[in-house]
Amino acid sequence: MTTWRKGPPPSIGWWPTSVCRGRCSLRYYNGEWWSIVVSCYVTARGAGERAREKEPWQNDIEWTDRPADWPKRSYT
Repeated sequence: MTTWRKGPPPSIGWWPTSVCRGRCSLRYYNGEWWSIVVSCYVTARGAGERAREKEPWQNDIEWTDRPADWPKRSYT
């Protein structure tokens, strides 16, 4: 069972996020705000560009823990 949370995550970085509790999107949290959404179809360059764009609907975003199969370096 997935636990969804509101508010800031415990650290800066990429997090699984959703506005409808689906697990297909990621957003970057920079310590102040969430980026616009990135899906699995976006290139690494595109993800970097989107990480710099602020999502206008910050209060609608929920986040969940990073999957266990993510690289250890992603756990900040």
